Amino acid sequence: MDIKLKVVGLSAAPSKKQLNSEWIEIHNEGEQPFNGEGCAITVVPKNAKGRPRMVTSLKAGLVIQPDEHVRLVSGSPGKKSQGDAPAEDDTRNYHLFLKVPYLDKKNLLVRFVNRQQVELCRVVHGG
Repeated sequence: MDIKLKVVGLSAAPSKKQLNSEWIEIHNEGEQPFNGEGCAITVVPKNAKGRPRMVTSLKAGLVIQPDEHVRLVSGSPGKKSQGDAPAEDDTRNYHLFLKVPYLDKKNLLVRFVNRQQVELCRVVHGG
C-alpha cells in the first residue's frame, strides 16, 4: 500500500501554557484511508546526528481519509487554560493531550513515523 502523507502546516505555541495553539497539519494525498494507530511524532535538531526524541505515540482513533486534512493539536480540548484550538473548518482537529510543547526550539526536524520508525512525512520548524 502506497502511503502519501504531507505536512501542509504547523504552528508553535506562543507560550508554554497555550498548547492548543501548537499543531501540525497533515494531508492524506493517497487513495486509501490512513490508520495512524501506533505512529509517532519525533523531533531532532535539524543538523544533529543524535537519535530523534519521541514526542508522542498515537493511540487508536486517528484515521485520515483520502484527501482529508487533520490537525494534530498538542493540547486537550477541555482545558480552557491551554487556550482555544483552531476552528474546525475543512480541517479536523485530533488532540494529542501533551503536557508540554514540542515546537519550542528553532531548526527542528519534525517527523511523523510508523511503528517501524519509517518516515511517513516531515517538516523543518523554524529553519
